[in-house]
Amino acid sequence: MTALNSTVGEQHAAPLPQTIVQIAKFMTVGVLNTAIDAGAYFALTRWLGFGSALVFAKSLAYIIGMLNSFFWNRTWTFGDNGNVWRAAGLFTLTHIFALAINAGTMAFVLEVMQLPEIIALSAATGASFIWNFVLNKLVVFK
Repeated sequence: MTALNSTVGEQHAAPLPQTIVQIAKFMTVGVLNTAIDAGAYFALTRWLGFGSALVFAKSLAYIIGMLNSFFWNRTWTFGDNGNVWRAAGLFTLTHIFALAINAGTMAFVLEVMQLPEIIALSAATGASFIWNFVLNKLVVFK
């Protein structure tokens, strides 16, 4: 019975270290995505004429980061070797909702809470991070 419990316990314990590594990798990709997202956002709003359309600019910047995210999370974070089209379709659906969460958070913090832009950017990023990791791990790159 002890051997059985030990084996069962090992089966349940094994995914935790893998999940921790995936979270660390996902966060690393997320930092890169955030830099790409923020860089694109500031380029759009400061240099490309979208200064009066902050939420729209944030949405475009998010999509640019999303493309980077698909590549790195598929290949490095989760090591998915499955059907790329299946993964891309599920990733896109997941991120359509994430985009709504991201842009909606941005709009809420800017327009309802009337907080500074940097706080709105941070809140939008944090809200979509949780959604993205859970869905990418459990659905997209399963």
